[in-house]
Amino acid sequence: EVVGYATCSPEVSTWDGCEYLHMDCLFLRDGTRGAGLGARIMDAVADTARGLGLTEVQWQTPVWNEDAIRFYDRLGARAKEKLRYTLPVAADGDA
Repeated sequence: EVVGYATCSPEVSTWDGCEYLHMDCLFLRDGTRGAGLGARIMDAVADTARGLGLTEVQWQTPVWNEDAIRFYDRLGARAKEKLRYTLPVAADGDA
């Protein structure tokens, strides 16, 4: 039974001028949190980055996700301030 996972991919940051591993999602099923699984998954993500020769993992979490923020802070991760924008693009032929 899968109770948690992380998805990630190598990316290039034009802002920082370096490659990194981007973690798009870290998920743990309710009822499984607090048992150390998140830290084990993060260890696996860090191992993946090292295996690819990358020295950094980056990800985002919403400001309202206080549990995730506390978890990431406990890991020693450092938050970077920035705004995330989305721009809806109408399909061809839509007004």
